[in-house]
Amino acid sequence: MSIKKYNIHYFNRTTNKKKKEIKKARRLFNFKNILNYKKEVSFIAVLILALAGVKLFYNTTNTTGTTPVPAVEVESEQNNNRIVNKMAEPEGRNTEGLKKESFKDPAGEYRDEAGSLTMGLEQLDSERLALAYQGSGRREESIKKISGKLNSGQTLYELLVKEGISPHEILDLGEKVKSVVDIGRLNEGVRFTVHCNSEGEIVQFDYQPNSLDAYYIKIPANELSAIEVSKEEIFREIVCMEGRIESSLYQAMMKYDNSGQLAVQLAEIFAWDIDFLTECQNGDSYKILVERQYRGDFYRWGDILAAVYEGELLSTHTAILFEDPNGNSDYYTPDGHCLRKAFLKAPLNYKYISSGYTENRYHPILRIWRPHLAIDYAAPTGTPVVTVGAGTVITKRYDSGYGNYIEVRHPNGYVTGYGHLSKFAQGLKAGKRVEQGEIIGYVGATGLATGPHLDFSISKDGKRLNFLNLNPPRASSVSADYLPSFERVRDNYLSLLKKDHSI
Repeated sequence: MSIKKYNIHYFNRTTNKKKKEIKKARRLFNFKNILNYKKEVSFIAVLILALAGVKLFYNTTNTTGTTPVPAVEVESEQNNNRIVNKMAEPEGRNTEGLKKESFKDPAGEYRDEAGSLTMGLEQLDSERLALAYQGSGRREESIKKISGKLNSGQTLYELLVKEGISPHEILDLGEKVKSVVDIGRLNEGVRFTVHCNSEGEIVQFDYQPNSLDAYYIKIPANELSAIEVSKEEIFREIVCMEGRIESSLYQAMMKYDNSGQLAVQLAEIFAWDIDFLTECQNGDSYKILVERQYRGDFYRWGDILAAVYEGELLSTHTAILFEDPNGNSDYYTPDGHCLRKAFLKAPLNYKYISSGYTENRYHPILRIWRPHLAIDYAAPTGTPVVTVGAGTVITKRYDSGYGNYIEVRHPNGYVTGYGHLSKFAQGLKAGKRVEQGEIIGYVGATGLATGPHLDFSISKDGKRLNFLNLNPPRASSVSADYLPSFERVRDNYLSLLKKDHSI
């Protein structure tokens, strides 16, 4: 083979080889282009689907074609990766144009869509605030108030049902406010107002149990939240009053102070030391320091804070109201001794003592002489009889001599008996605990009796005692820890009592 032919052959072989390599490279290049193109198309498709999902999630397309959706901007790690809501006004855009441009410039389209999302959140937030404001205004304007007053035999439930409130809502109200008031047991004369929203839900309940007190209870929409209770402010002042007995304590207080309520309070304060039915004398005097509570033109009397009673037969009795830091309050003497005693001065309000304690008495029915180891208190039939001290009922029965008869066991071995009762108090039975002053029966003439009266007896360790000569121990005195506080209160009250004018 000649050199010329060889060169031509080599050139042709080399040229063919290069052509093959070029074709192969072109095929590889085209394949890579196709792969790259598919990746770009897939990325753009995923991005479009993601944006479409977000738009569908919020579903708040505006009239210009822009769909406002929430957008957030994640700050750099230097700012602790805080998420910040963006606030700006949206601008209308052409949706079709965006779809066409997304294939041409994916990065630019992503930036455009992100900007649109950011502006969408701003518009959404503004619209939500506006709607919330408008909604609150509508709720405030749509509150319906139902007011009324309970008459005899009426219940709040039936009145609200007549006004269109659902039974379920009324029962739910009772459950929510039961810690403050039992709406099923409101007394006659109670005034109320029920506030309902447009959906018929009770959002507030107001009630006025008397002419002075007014309560406002807000019902939260959230079941887990607590109710809010407020009470209308009541003004208080301390007043000093005095008077002189002409016939009775009650008549004197009605004359000088126009208040029978204060007469009852004063009698209860000194009930362990003074029998106001029999021991009051003309010319006796009293002086009290009392709290007066008022709202507007109406007022009522509060607690008597201090009292002094002076009489020819009774000497001077002083009472100071004191409450210790634990919330325990009672009336004390100026020395800090409690006025309460183990027994009351008498078990009832009586007219007179028809028969006293004696070792020998002629029985009006049996016509024989025998001991009468008790006190007979004459009083009208039906007069309430109270236990003179706290204790436990050990006897409730009918006796041939005493008629309807009750025995109460007290601490330290004391037992009191109550005979000739017309009837027993409702619910009374042997074994029941009774408190001092609690009604246990009513005056009558059952058994061997010539007329209505109470046969009252007391014994200690089985031995009868003369109740009129008994000096029962007092309750506990002011604790030594609280004595300085008591002395300050005492000195303040007594100094006010020395003044002749209202404080």
